[in-house]
Amino acid sequence: MINIMEFGAVGDGVTLNTESIQAAVDRASETREAVMIPCGVFITGTVNLKGTSLYLESGAVLKGSENLDDYPEQDYIHNELGALRAMLIIRDCDHVTIEGSGTIDFSGRAFYDTSARNVPDSRVPFNDEQISECTYPIGQRPNECLFFHNSQNIVVRGIKIIDAPCWTISFHECENIKVIGLTIDTDLNMPNNDGMHFCSCKGVIVSDCNISSGDDCIAISGITNWEKPCENIVITNCILRSCSKAIVIGYIYSCVRNVAISNCIIKESNRGLCIMCNDESSLVENVRVTNMIIDTVIRAGNWWGNGEPIFMMAVKHDYHIAANQHPEYKTDCAIRNVCIDGVSCTGENAIGIIGQNGNIREVELKNINYVRKPSKNLSLKGETFDFSPGRVDVDIPRSCGIYVSRDAEAELKQINTHEWSVITDQSPFSGIS
Repeated sequence: MINIMEFGAVGDGVTLNTESIQAAVDRASETREAVMIPCGVFITGTVNLKGTSLYLESGAVLKGSENLDDYPEQDYIHNELGALRAMLIIRDCDHVTIEGSGTIDFSGRAFYDTSARNVPDSRVPFNDEQISECTYPIGQRPNECLFFHNSQNIVVRGIKIIDAPCWTISFHECENIKVIGLTIDTDLNMPNNDGMHFCSCKGVIVSDCNISSGDDCIAISGITNWEKPCENIVITNCILRSCSKAIVIGYIYSCVRNVAISNCIIKESNRGLCIMCNDESSLVENVRVTNMIIDTVIRAGNWWGNGEPIFMMAVKHDYHIAANQHPEYKTDCAIRNVCIDGVSCTGENAIGIIGQNGNIREVELKNINYVRKPSKNLSLKGETFDFSPGRVDVDIPRSCGIYVSRDAEAELKQINTHEWSVITDQSPFSGIS
């Protein structure tokens, strides 16, 4: 194992060590050894790991530079985030492990004015407490801090990751991924600082993680390559808190299939479990969710979600996507073969299943216990679901616990009601455009 201090790295929390760390990685890539980050605070900009494994010992902090110039733009262009700026890059490499008991600190707050808030338009004025929950204004920042692309046999294990300015860990078109025992803790006012993104990946296991993030905790989509499925995903034994969606499956034109989620606790999240598909050219299928506890709390601001513990939407929401990204394939439905069994929910809004033209099929909810609780923020967006980035408007009665659109094929079994009702809508939506 190669110690970065042998190449001149200084762990004083001041010295910029990018060149020293890259030199250690370059040597390790030749000798096929791992690189060790010892005890200390080591500042760095972009490092290309070149297939080298990384070990952070106890007391080690690998801390991102607070200067954007230390993260040069790469030749990878993301469909929404643009040119890649990352701290750690792994591309076209196999058998990479990042592990240990140390910390990676991405210095996210340095890229925001944390004294300002982006307060959205609202039906009612925001009070001071609600303003404090809103996001910081977005500026330039590193956008995919720990970045994997086109790689196989990846393990990320045991480390703590804090303060990402945008996506914390992202995997693009990778296979055979294990993410085990991570703690991810990001600023709850910071937009887009998702915990983990799996984009067009195959063979993923996420287990025993504790994630608290301003944006989504775990996202599964095909945003890297709309034509390539994200499939064979297991998520288990995790504790999640999100100001947006704790777990989200699908997005716009994504094809996601074969997902198993079990034994997770979602707490204090703006939305719990979400499946979202465009009305066409999108598919989520073969999903099993079991043994979950979900609690939602509506958070003020631009966060997607409005207190829904479980939410499925198959409606048009590709308005912001350029025409040249539209995939050529078509699907005969958007969501199918989904079973959610054994979930205890408390929430500030109803469970929702909303599709159109029969594009949701073979959905089963059973053994669901739901208790609706009072909300101090429901009035901001109103008694409705949040279909962002779509343009749908559906009124949800305050007494409602589960709302199913009129042509969604959903079977409900052993649903425990607590002074709320199950509503199957019998009229078409006026708000779909």
